[in-house]
Amino acid sequence: MNWILVYEKELNSNHLIQLTGERHLHIQTILKKNLNESIQVVIPGSGNYLFQVHSISENSTTLEKTESLPNVLKPLDVKIFFSLPRPQTGKKLLHLSGGYGVHSVYFFGTDSKNKEYWTSPVYGKDLNSYLETGMSQTGNSQFPNVHAEKNASWRSFLKSWKGKVVVLDREGETLSKDFLNLKETEEKFLFVFGPESGWKPDEILFFKESGFKILSLGKINLRTEFAYSAFLHQLFLIKN
Repeated sequence: MNWILVYEKELNSNHLIQLTGERHLHIQTILKKNLNESIQVVIPGSGNYLFQVHSISENSTTLEKTESLPNVLKPLDVKIFFSLPRPQTGKKLLHLSGGYGVHSVYFFGTDSKNKEYWTSPVYGKDLNSYLETGMSQTGNSQFPNVHAEKNASWRSFLKSWKGKVVVLDREGETLSKDFLNLKETEEKFLFVFGPESGWKPDEILFFKESGFKILSLGKINLRTEFAYSAFLHQLFLIKN
């Protein structure tokens, strides 16, 4: 991690925080910081800061907030829909969402055979930790909103979306930079990523009958995390 992530509620009234466990070990063994040296810190919902090493012991490192920094990136205020992926893929999607500061992520079980994935801690108690890992990597301070919709109808959700739904499929029209550069893209659009096996014919028919735009990131099959990374990177280059 390039940044140490702390929460505002962890700071005391003197702007000090005592870190133990993984964060303490990272500062001492990876960053190799000594007394009075500076550390980059990201505070979710607040921004980027420099903290100074105030004291060190065998089991903890105490940091003091010293100054604010310009935000390292502009978060991507996009809304993303995923057909519930395998937990190992889900970890990567959450990491990317935290790294780029995606506004909202929705997980839906679109296929009966993937409902078993809901039992994974990736979509439960461990979910926030993967977002935090991404934020610690890039310094993004916008904590994504993640919705694990275990029982809701995904078709009803898409039909009721207050804006434009864009379905990503390799058979669609090419997703252009001009399209991504639209001012309202981040505010009104929901981008829909399907299962790695591809959308079924009846699902494609549903999209067309619903008037959803179908666009492609390219004519090759990509794993979900690679397609998502490519999409976010294109958007990042335009917005930043």
